[in-house]
Amino acid sequence: MDLKEFGNLAFDKKTMKENVPYPVYLKWKEAARNNTTLDKETADSIAHAMKIWAISKGATSYTHWFQPLNGKTANKKTAFLNRDDKHNPINRFSGNELIKGEPDASSFPSGGMRSTFEARGYTYWDLTANSFIEDKVLYIPSVFVSFYGEKLDKKLPLIESMNILSKYASPICNMFLKDEKTYRVKAKVGLEQEFYLIDKEFYDKRIDLEYCGMSLVGRDSMVEKEIISHYLGAIPQRVNDFFEDVNEQLYNLGIYMEAEHNEVGPNQFEIAIMYENCNISVDNNQLLMHILEKTAIKHNLYCLLKEKPFKNMAGSGKHNNYSLTTNYGKNCFYPGDDPKNNYLFLLFLSAMIKVCNKYQNLIRLSSSSVSNDYRLGGNEAPPSIISVFIGEDLENILKSIAKDQEIKGINNKVKIPHLGEIQTDSSDRNRTSPVAFTGNKFEFRMLGSSKSAADLNTVINLAMAEVLKDIGKRLEGKNEKDLKEEVYKIVKEIYKENSKILFQGDGYSKEWIKEAEKRGLINHKSFLDALVYAKKNSSYEIFKEEKIFSQKEIDSIINVEFEEIIKFCQQELEILSNLIYQEILPSAMKEIKEIKSYLAFLENEKLEEKAKRINENVKVLLEFGEEIKEILKDFEKIKEIEEKAIYIQEKTRKITEEIREVADNLEKEISRENYSMPRYVDMLKSL
Repeated sequence: MDLKEFGNLAFDKKTMKENVPYPVYLKWKEAARNNTTLDKETADSIAHAMKIWAISKGATSYTHWFQPLNGKTANKKTAFLNRDDKHNPINRFSGNELIKGEPDASSFPSGGMRSTFEARGYTYWDLTANSFIEDKVLYIPSVFVSFYGEKLDKKLPLIESMNILSKYASPICNMFLKDEKTYRVKAKVGLEQEFYLIDKEFYDKRIDLEYCGMSLVGRDSMVEKEIISHYLGAIPQRVNDFFEDVNEQLYNLGIYMEAEHNEVGPNQFEIAIMYENCNISVDNNQLLMHILEKTAIKHNLYCLLKEKPFKNMAGSGKHNNYSLTTNYGKNCFYPGDDPKNNYLFLLFLSAMIKVCNKYQNLIRLSSSSVSNDYRLGGNEAPPSIISVFIGEDLENILKSIAKDQEIKGINNKVKIPHLGEIQTDSSDRNRTSPVAFTGNKFEFRMLGSSKSAADLNTVINLAMAEVLKDIGKRLEGKNEKDLKEEVYKIVKEIYKENSKILFQGDGYSKEWIKEAEKRGLINHKSFLDALVYAKKNSSYEIFKEEKIFSQKEIDSIINVEFEEIIKFCQQELEILSNLIYQEILPSAMKEIKEIKSYLAFLENEKLEEKAKRINENVKVLLEFGEEIKEILKDFEKIKEIEEKAIYIQEKTRKITEEIREVADNLEKEISRENYSMPRYVDMLKSL
């Protein structure tokens, strides 16, 4: 690919500089860097340049692209073409239109924040993010607020949390980085996106995949045995063609693809995008998910982004690699050659340990969803108990500081033919850890594949800001000698108070569950548990303290999450009912009919037994079908939203497992010819 063409469909910093007068560019840069206000003249100039550039690339309309509370993206397209005073055609796009849009917003989730008749919602340009062109439309990344200013999206809280973090982190950096003035600390995020691909023909025949994003019945031990040969193996040609198409689109949008490979599950893959500023990375990931789904259909495939589409197969996550860098590129999480005397690193490392311990509930909540519950705790996914893995070397350093002892060094080397002895990394990777330090960043592995990364990074930014604010107060005004002594005191205190969150072992083991309970760590077995806990224990107070959310906004966010749980569980029950009556029952009846036809001519005890087994399982499924109707009927009588969510999830989790067991037994009894739905072996070996 021609490097000059990289980002040719993105209105990025380089394109801005080339297309607007230099003084206008400087005003935009100042506003983007220091959160200052653009004047109308500057906005008009940028809008004009954007319009001319977009039209030259074939765009015919523009849209404000935003991220409502459901974690998806939304937009409303408006044509550039308009009429002038003499009714002649003209392409029109002003500064006001660039900065502000007004979509009809009544149908987006608001958690009761406003009534349906209060339709007004406003989008405002995020001038720190690149606008881009897709399908002849200029997309303008935006935030979304109500008529009265309440936040109705995921992005505005994220941007505010980034600014608050920088406010408290920058002064600490200036205490230790004397050679360069830090005026901004940026949260940098790299996201690894996992997903499954299946033939679209099979997807279209599975109503559970279509409406729930996961199979509610079925499993296949034959497929399970092929997991090992798939991981990091050769990418199938059909998938390779798909990736080439995806990569070309990312290239044109100026998004750096870093890696792509087969994942653990059959037909499971991963694509990772390079680090960007936190809000840009979230934008890019949302765009990537859209591109994956759109491109899959072009290749007669379907991209499954839900966390657990197939039982007993690896679930899909979105690993969130998080670091903090100064405006000069200094990584605050880089240990250097002498980490014990790298005071800035020790403070930021300790701060993150405290964040993960103090805000266990919010990290669990912001990483997950009702569908992610099916993934956590096995098959390469971390458990639901928050713990932090930093490696033996770093933990020894913290222990030595806490106990005023000398460090016991670890010198691990490995001998490689023709290369001699090579120093290994300071620690191995722990695949079962929800949070792991990986050299110069923290990897948050609990995040679900279908979920927006905005919530988790908002929580991390805000929690880090809160911890660094207290650290900054203690360090302020101290001379160099006292400053270093205070660093060790802070590290010592944080380690002693928060070391219970550090864990080096197997997060899947039963022993760890018992050990975590002894340590006092929270074990939210479901997303709903975490949500109820957050509501009862005012976990969201940190958002009020920094004025990111009002109590009204917090209540609405909690209600939106309850609504999502209710909607997902209702869907599960309704789809299961459909599968019983429309798919499994007719398939079973066909099988029995064939057996009966055979037995009309020949006696066969084994076939008679098989027909009876099928019939018994059909009876049980029909009873479950009636039970689903009763559950939904009783559910409608409940008025309070939290009680509704608790009731329907409890009933759904129990009955879905029971139905699946019976349905899977039936699947084994029914021939391929008579079973109406594609089986696991069909879907997961199709590529």
